[in-house]
Amino acid sequence: MHIFDDYYYFYLVVKHGGFSAASEATQITKSKLSRRILELEERFNIKLIQRTTRHFQVTPLGQQFYEECQKVVNQIECSENVLLQQKSEPQGLVRISCPNVMLQFQIRPILNAFLQQYPKIQLELELTSRRVDVLHDNIDIAIRTSFNPNVDSSLIVRDVVKTTHCLVASQSLLQGHTIQHYQELAQYPALALGLMKNQYTWHLQHLTTGETVNFHFDPRLKCNDLAGVYYAVKDGLGIADLPVLSVQEDLKNGDLIQVLPDWQSNIGTVQLVYASRKGQRLVIEKLIESLIQGLRNMVGREAGYIA
Repeated sequence: MHIFDDYYYFYLVVKHGGFSAASEATQITKSKLSRRILELEERFNIKLIQRTTRHFQVTPLGQQFYEECQKVVNQIECSENVLLQQKSEPQGLVRISCPNVMLQFQIRPILNAFLQQYPKIQLELELTSRRVDVLHDNIDIAIRTSFNPNVDSSLIVRDVVKTTHCLVASQSLLQGHTIQHYQELAQYPALALGLMKNQYTWHLQHLTTGETVNFHFDPRLKCNDLAGVYYAVKDGLGIADLPVLSVQEDLKNGDLIQVLPDWQSNIGTVQLVYASRKGQRLVIEKLIESLIQGLRNMVGREAGYIA
């Protein structure tokens, strides 16, 4: 069974991105981790990690091996969960990814209430707007807003609630001018979320007539995080499409102005994404339930949500 410990040590080192980081996170000495992985490489006469005093890189074979080790670790966790589910109180570590702005305006109170209800639960929270790979990044639950149908059949995707968006700009950008027609948008710089798109489009729908327009634009600034777009708008760098819930206070106090208020821009779907595993941990099941209920309770109570 000694060899399975080596697999686990290798999994930890790659997961944390190095021997020092893995040692700090797990309290397993750096020398032990290094020695056991070296023994593993020598046993099979292979190279899993290229390492020098300043460089750490997993070989292609090492990456393949890591992904298989990850499956083993996940399966062991599921086996333990069968026993943990006999306990009346959920406990253990849950790894979540969530965009920073979504945490601020939607998720934070739900998670805080959940932690207060279950004191034996620990959370690892990765704040990112990138579309994480739930399996590869070892994430239990990814919380995201999506504008496109899901195409990954290996994951469970729960559509929870929809959020409305609007076009906003600062007073310093508009200089007192009121935009009357969507074609006037071309006269102003635009800001966009996402770096890898071939084309950027605002999908506009008139709230009264139902008319729809796809307005294509070339962004002056692109950012992979919604917070970056938000602050660029407030600094007067351009017009952007932002969730109503994230700008409602700025609109009330006049820090931002809604552009074309008779038009609604994108509608996003807040989703929970997680792997389909047998023996799903009780703590994850409880957290999914809390997130769904908490988000759906916001419909009709908070601006920017629709069922």
